[in-house]
Amino acid sequence: MKPGTIFATGVGTIEHPWFNNASLVSKGGTLEPDGISTKVKWIAIRGGIHDWAIYHSMDANFIMERYLDDPIHLTMSDEKIAQCGAKLHKEKDIKRFVPCDDEAFKMYRH
Repeated sequence: MKPGTIFATGVGTIEHPWFNNASLVSKGGTLEPDGISTKVKWIAIRGGIHDWAIYHSMDANFIMERYLDDPIHLTMSDEKIAQCGAKLHKEKDIKRFVPCDDEAFKMYRH
């Protein structure tokens, strides 16, 4: 596939990056009942070299400053997430969203 190709998308949960700052969590937001997980929309994209990465919608560039878990981020386009999203770094999340063997995981852009 060509560099920049989005080859997988979905909605999943990750550990909320600001879960310990309760004042930033909004009522009706994306925080899950466990108090540490949040829903995100994600995309997997092929990089410019022989690599790939996953970006997600939970990013302050997309949502209101006051409420960092406002569910509006779940409506962002795949292209906007590819352009401005936050990169996934945890191996367990990466392999949960895009099941891959160790060889494919070695090509992940950290």
